[in-house]
Amino acid sequence: MELIVFNFFLTVITWTLAWLIVEFFKKVLQQMQGYKAESSPQQQPKYSNTYLTNPRNRQLQAQLLQILQGDVSTAKQLLLQQRQWFPGRHDNWYLAKVIYNLENGIDELRDYEMYSRLLVMLQGDTAAAERLLMQQRQTYPSKHYGWHLEKIISDLERDRR
Repeated sequence: MELIVFNFFLTVITWTLAWLIVEFFKKVLQQMQGYKAESSPQQQPKYSNTYLTNPRNRQLQAQLLQILQGDVSTAKQLLLQQRQWFPGRHDNWYLAKVIYNLENGIDELRDYEMYSRLLVMLQGDTAAAERLLMQQRQTYPSKHYGWHLEKIISDLERDRR
């Protein structure tokens, strides 16, 4: 009798585990299909249409095009880059961010690459990198982030010769 109950118990556990595994793979398959649908090159990313209804948005667009001297393709590329780096923001935020970066000479990709280079030089010591950046900001408060990175890297290279 105990053997029958034990066999029944094992059968229930086996079927339960099999059901859980099937459900898990269904979810994985759904996620993979959703990922393929999102990453298909034919599907365009959906952006809001605030440029139609928001006067501030149109004003920012005009300001951006004025800075870029009418180069629409560069404006689109810069906005797309910001959308990829900072997803989920409002359209006006992306426009204002691109305008701010252009007006202040900020190149985030170049700054990221330079910060990575600094970390390599410091063997991954982020605390030392932040400390050096803070010292540079205190010494030269009017300079931008990229300039501070360039100065730190050049000083380290000079000191290591």
